[in-house]
Amino acid sequence: MNAKGVSQDIINAIDTLYAHNSETLAPSGNPVSELITPEWHYSESFQILGNIAINWDNLEEFELLKTMADNLEKTAIPDAIVGAEFERSFCSWYQPYHYVPRQKWGVHLRYHSWMRVASLFYRNCPSIMGKKLDSIKSAFLYLYTHELFHNIVENAASVMEILLGQRHIYTKYYSDVYSDVFNSSNCIEEALSNGYLFLCAEECHIDRDFLKDQLLKQGPGYSDFAQYEGENFSKGNRILLSQIRHDNLKPITYDPVEQLIDVPNPIRYSSIYNIPIWLHRKAKPVH
Repeated sequence: MNAKGVSQDIINAIDTLYAHNSETLAPSGNPVSELITPEWHYSESFQILGNIAINWDNLEEFELLKTMADNLEKTAIPDAIVGAEFERSFCSWYQPYHYVPRQKWGVHLRYHSWMRVASLFYRNCPSIMGKKLDSIKSAFLYLYTHELFHNIVENAASVMEILLGQRHIYTKYYSDVYSDVFNSSNCIEEALSNGYLFLCAEECHIDRDFLKDQLLKQGPGYSDFAQYEGENFSKGNRILLSQIRHDNLKPITYDPVEQLIDVPNPIRYSSIYNIPIWLHRKAKPVH
């Protein structure tokens, strides 16, 4: 395994696949820039938590989180996680490694959105109410875990490409299916990303009933996570992977390949795959 984690091994294998077919991943427009407000997608960011194993205890050793906790009570109190709905409100997003250049692939977070979610948790979430640093950590894991699922999905598509020797499976799906139904109830990837977050509520130290109530208040697609609770989560993964494999929102067949989506504890996943995390503080004016 590469010292930089499994993610780099997968990226290297994808590059090799293209090289064997006398092709390289040419610089291309990433549909995410059309989904995320451009002033945030192209804003300056810096990498965080790059040299520590991400787990509940280690997070509090990061100086930025301590500073955020000190400023938490100055943050306005939101009524709910409205305006902090991941990609829908551009408070966090995942930049796929299938698009180059790859300087900023990984999970992206907005500082003020992180603080906004933490403020809500600090004042309302039963499991961490009144605990400043815990609220900051849980808010981070809330955003991060949702975005991790997008990486899990991309990795599953990469495995398909590698095993089948077939290029563009992921990018075709991203352009033809995901981008087309984004912000609608047909966007199963966002529903499953929230389903994964809900599944990992305990690891995020977020009260499950509180989290479910908040996620149900989110927009189309995101709030549909409840359809994929329990055994339905695996069924949802089968549908999603079939959409990816066949580049079709409603494929003729649903392939039993849901095992390709590895859904471990998000903390353990982070230590194995080493996903870069980028923090954005200010939007970049777009003229």
